[in-house]
Amino acid sequence: MTDRIWISWNEQRRNIGLADAVRARLYMTDQDSPRWKRLLVEFYSSWKIIQRNRPSICFTMNPSIFSSWWLSYLSRIYGFCLVTDLHTLNYKFSGIKKLLFQAIFNSGIRQSDVVIVTNKIYRQSILPLNARTVIVPDPLPDLQRKSKNESAVSGEDDGILQILFICSFDPDEPVHEVLAIDSEVDGFEILVTGDWKRMFSSPYYGKHIRFLGFIPKQDYDQLLLNVDGVMVLTREEGCLCCGAYEAFAAGKPVILSRTKALQGFFGNAPVYTDNSSASILDALRILKAERGKRAEMVVEERPALHRKFEKGIEDLEKILTDIKH
Repeated sequence: MTDRIWISWNEQRRNIGLADAVRARLYMTDQDSPRWKRLLVEFYSSWKIIQRNRPSICFTMNPSIFSSWWLSYLSRIYGFCLVTDLHTLNYKFSGIKKLLFQAIFNSGIRQSDVVIVTNKIYRQSILPLNARTVIVPDPLPDLQRKSKNESAVSGEDDGILQILFICSFDPDEPVHEVLAIDSEVDGFEILVTGDWKRMFSSPYYGKHIRFLGFIPKQDYDQLLLNVDGVMVLTREEGCLCCGAYEAFAAGKPVILSRTKALQGFFGNAPVYTDNSSASILDALRILKAERGKRAEMVVEERPALHRKFEKGIEDLEKILTDIKH
């Protein structure tokens, strides 16, 4: 038997940091198969994990919405406390799909004993569904550095600034606005990570911008450490982008979207943009002019981010203790 376990149907860096912080055994999968086949495999695997471990507390990440829905059902059978880590509210559906999604989503959140969110904006949205909602931001990740004789994708030291645009090609990201400034970003090379097939039929190779596609984790971490700056953009208010934490962990000057959530959490160290092409171009130029200063500000802000994470874990443990008693 294992007292605490963490089940996630997605490979995501946040799972690793949080599972370690709450002393839970991590089961993290990412099935590469058609959607419905994958769901059946995940349903069965999660049931077997619960049956084998008989935990007192099970944590799970949402998405997938089916994970918290299925585990909330199993919690009523096996009697464990279910904690759902609601990582994002950025779901875009319409019609029958929206109604079905909403029913499954609401059921999983309502039936969870505790819900974790990353910020106050998300918390206000979830409180009507579950009063036990606690804020726990991401921990700063530990980046894996390759040996000195190895390198990730990198350019020559020719005065060109390499900017890593961390992207998942979701609808909330201003990808087309970035591509629109390709001919205007002399002095920059913008490297775009992520699965471009979600938005494009072929990879983009422009004058100053190129798609890298999926990069293995260790190569990705080394690339973060090699580049001159990082850019992470979203139109969604309330989203604390994973790439922003990664930029801070790497000590890199970073460009973020000008949202209340991002500004409130990451402070004055980033350069902020309103996501228009003109504003993104201005932000790049500011980053170039203030690169050293911004990198220092990022490093100085990291202890405050760590304290926010520790405070969130303390609040979560208090709620779990109250439930136990």
